[in-house]
Order: sequence, then C-alpha cells, then structure tokens
Amino acid sequence: MSLVSTFQLFNVSTLLTARWQLPFLIFFFVSVAFCHAAEEYSPFPTAVSIDEPADMDDSSNPEDAGNRFISPYDAMANMPHNIMEFEHASGNWGGGRDFLDRHGVEISLTYTSDMAGNPVGGKSPYGFTYCDNIALGLLLQTEKLFGWKDGYFMMSVLQRDGLNLSQKNIGNQFTVQQVFGGPTFHWYELSYEQKFFDTHASLKLGRLAAGDDFAVSSLYWLYMNNGIDGNLQALPVNGRFSTYPNAVWGSRLKVDLTSTTSARFGVYQATPLNSINGLNWDFYPSNGVMLLGQYSWNPEFSYHSSASLEKEPAAAFSDSSSNKNINKPSACSLEGHYWMGGYYSTMEYSQFNSSTMVPNAYGFYWHADQTVYRVDATSDKGLILWSAYALSPQQNVSKVPFQANGGAIYTGLIPGRDNDATILGFIYGNFSSSYAGVQQTAGNGSPNYELVYEAGYRINFTKYAYFQPDVQWIINPGGLGSTPNALVIGAQTGIIF
Repeated sequence: MSLVSTFQLFNVSTLLTARWQLPFLIFFFVSVAFCHAAEEYSPFPTAVSIDEPADMDDSSNPEDAGNRFISPYDAMANMPHNIMEFEHASGNWGGGRDFLDRHGVEISLTYTSDMAGNPVGGKSPYGFTYCDNIALGLLLQTEKLFGWKDGYFMMSVLQRDGLNLSQKNIGNQFTVQQVFGGPTFHWYELSYEQKFFDTHASLKLGRLAAGDDFAVSSLYWLYMNNGIDGNLQALPVNGRFSTYPNAVWGSRLKVDLTSTTSARFGVYQATPLNSINGLNWDFYPSNGVMLLGQYSWNPEFSYHSSASLEKEPAAAFSDSSSNKNINKPSACSLEGHYWMGGYYSTMEYSQFNSSTMVPNAYGFYWHADQTVYRVDATSDKGLILWSAYALSPQQNVSKVPFQANGGAIYTGLIPGRDNDATILGFIYGNFSSSYAGVQQTAGNGSPNYELVYEAGYRINFTKYAYFQPDVQWIINPGGLGSTPNALVIGAQTGIIF
C-alpha cells in the first residue's frame, strides 16, 4: 500500500493538459524532422553491412516481438532435406516462396487454437470450450521491390472463433485461453516502417497496436493464459493500452543508444471502444492520445562451459609426440533483456466511485528475463528466468492497479527433444479498492486478488507445427472468495502454413 500511495502523490495531469491533437501533431512533425536528418547524417559506426535489407524476423531478441505474423522460428536451410527443415506446412510452393522473397514479398498464414476444460472448480465445473485464431499477413520490402532501402509495409487480417471458458464456466479475471477475443473477422495491421542509421533507428506508423512494440516479449507467447500471453493484462484493462487484435492509429520511434541499450517512444489513439471488425478508422471526440516511453537494456554475459569442448588444432611443424588435440571449454553466452516504461493518456475514463469522467490516466511497467544456464555454446538448450510488473496507481479508474508475472522456461529438458520448451509461470493481480467498493455495494462481494499458476510443455514437431499440453490452477477466481478454485486442463496448437 505504501508504494501505491507514493505514486498517487504524483500528479501527472500537470505535465500534459492539451487535447490529443496537439501532442499527436508535435510527435508527427518531430518524427518527420528526425527522418529528414537521418538521410544527411549518421552518428553510428558503419561496421555493420547494409548491403542486404534487415531481417524482420528478429526472434532472437524477445523485446523485438512486434512483427507478429512473421515466423517465430529460426531460419531454415535454403535446401531442406527432410520435413524437420521445412519452415512452412505448405512447403515452398514449387519455388514460389523463394521467387516472392527475392522480389520483396513475404506471405504468412498461421493457425492457433486453444482447447480448455475445468473438471474441478469455477462457477460451473465440467465445462469445455474451443477457440482459434487464423491470421494472414503480408510483408513488403521496399528495397527489393523498387530500391528504397530499409522500408517495410505490413498488412494483416485475422479471423477468430470459439467460446471463452473463463467467462462461461470459471468467472475469473485472467482468461485461460489467450486466442479468445472478439470472435469475428478483424482487419488488424496496415503500417509502414522505415529504418535509418544502418538500422539503428526506425520509425513506424499507421494502423497498429501499442502492444506490438511496448511491454512485449516473445517469451510471453509460450503461455496459454492471456494474463501473460501478449502483454500484461493490467495495461489494456486499466488504461485502454491497445493490443492485438485491436489496432489504432499510432506511431513509434525506436533508437539504439548503444550496442546494448535502446529507447522507444510512441503516440497512439486512445479509444474507449474497439472497432468490431477493425474497419472503423475514425477519430471521435471521446478519443484521446496515449503517450508511451520505454528504455531497454540487453546485456550478454558469458561463461565457460565444460559441457561444450572445442579442439585446438596442433601446430603445423610440431613434434609428433606433442601433436595432439587439446580440449578446452568454450564460452557460452547468457542473454538478458531488461526494460522499464510507462504510459500517459489524455482520454477521459469512467470512475468506479463517481459518474464523472476523468482524464490523465498513467501507469508503469517493468520486465526482466535472463538466460541463467546454457548446456553448451552450440545450442539453445538451457534455462531462462523472467518476471514482469505493471502498476496503475489510480484506484478510481484502474480495475487491476498492480499485476506481477513470472516464470521459468527450459529448452531441451528431455533428452532427444532439444527444441521442446518446458514452461512454468504465475500471475498475480490485485483489484482496486474503488472497484471492490462498487461490487460490495451491489452485493457481489469484495474482490481482492486473483492468482494463477500455469505449467505446459511445448512439443515442436517441426519448425512450423507445435502441440502444447497445458494445466492451470486458478486461485480465488474473480477475487471474490466465493467461487471455488479451478483446475483447467487444456492444450494449444499452432501451425504455420
């Protein structure tokens, strides 16, 4: 409580009082000026080759997880020799994919489904639901298309279907199936990204979501519960922070400050209602603007592992008695990703304890993930620990003012299954006193907190298909204390066509 009280003393409304149009225009013209300057001057070293366009599939960095429809798997060999080397279920289309790629066109079709049932607990036990997400994406690289360096057009649409077990049978806050949400057709992204300074800086604008570039990690995608997968759920619930599959008008600027640090800034439309099909692109008087900032540090530590031995070649003219291979431990890299950020919104929000609307909502978030163990330097087998936090201290407008997530991911735990992932995670969220007071007055009890534990095992059959058995234990569903704790057993499936 003392930490929350401290943040409540900070009155952000004194920082920005203008309507959303002013900050949006300021950010737009500053971004244009930055882009113009980038063409004439680059303060970054030119050691990095710029002969080839940047690879948009930067899945090695969990922070750069915004290009959602690109394959999260490592690049395959150019000449696959067996099914394990194929990147797509539909193959290479008789060379068609390679032809399109050479001309700057990448097409992606993905299918993800969540099946879940609650044999124990919840408001109505013995339920079972299925939901899925089918997404079609198109990436156009302007350099390959017509010679404009480091430019990318991105478009995507999706179709969602199915039912929500949390709503239907459990009654909890952190929904147990991450792909559920708006079971209908959505036009999602229509954006353009331009990179500068040998790709050390980039500007992205159009129809997109803040959650693609802020407070997001590809590690989150391994989980089935929506309290983890995607973004910290407290951010969209409290501040109308835009997330997949609901795009808004927005712009994001990212700059690499050093080889291990970066900063990003964003301006996004804040709207109280999502477009049902993603086709309503209007601004309304009730809309505002959300400003975001994030600072990131991506260190890489190393240690010598005795599990991986590299051989030192013998000298060319040495005595035969001393001409032997000397085994020595090789260095294993331990990557980490740390960031902190915050948002401020000019939109007017409903209050739990008042009929008046109030603007100037704000919040903060933190993330840390660190590879703490790697079996050897030649594989990704090892252990990652991570945690994430969100704080939205305004109890009158924030339903979940504090959320804490954490987990562990071990790749290659079972011998012979080097690419499978064993996941453990938890979610904790406490409900605001204002929200609890309203619920208590209505005779619905007094919500206090909800806690979720999740465990799963992702079986990567190939680079394009996985199956993930999953179990979740929901403690204090909805925070009421009157709904029995729920056991959820389910599975997640994904295919890249």
